[in-house]
Amino acid sequence: MAFINLLNIFKSVASCGLFLIATSSIASAQQQAPQRSTERFGDWTALCTVNEPLSCHINHIIVFGDNPNPVLALDIGHPSENPASTIMIITLPLGIRLPSGFRIQVGDNIKRQYPFIRCLRSGCQSEIQFDDELRDSFKRGTQGRVIFSDAVNKKIEIPFSLKGFTKAYGRVTNP
Repeated sequence: MAFINLLNIFKSVASCGLFLIATSSIASAQQQAPQRSTERFGDWTALCTVNEPLSCHINHIIVFGDNPNPVLALDIGHPSENPASTIMIITLPLGIRLPSGFRIQVGDNIKRQYPFIRCLRSGCQSEIQFDDELRDSFKRGTQGRVIFSDAVNKKIEIPFSLKGFTKAYGRVTNP
């Protein structure tokens, strides 16, 4: 009987020890989370890590009216697995027609069609190469549009501002 009580006490102490180790690991991970700075450039926002490794990405989020949920989010940065390239992740709301993809239009020069690659709770996304031609059109332009179809195949155009893009993009290339 004394052995069983001793065994139960040992299990309780061991459980407490594991709990303390687990919570201290979580607390340590939370303390080491990268700190971010936010800087506005017109309608674009640069989000940069403050501690090493220093990296930045920029975004532009469009909301309509009182609804806080974005109808369009554009995020541009360097992927950690390939820092030499620049990608743009475009997020559109759920409930859109996926097979037709979407189109980006900037001025009269850029009109590109892209497929969606995934849908998450936050919306449907595409990850596209942000090449020199697309970058230069964003720098020269004042406004772009993302064009897609809703679930009943009605065409929807969402305009986005390029005000502040050039300065914000400078943070991606030169954090």
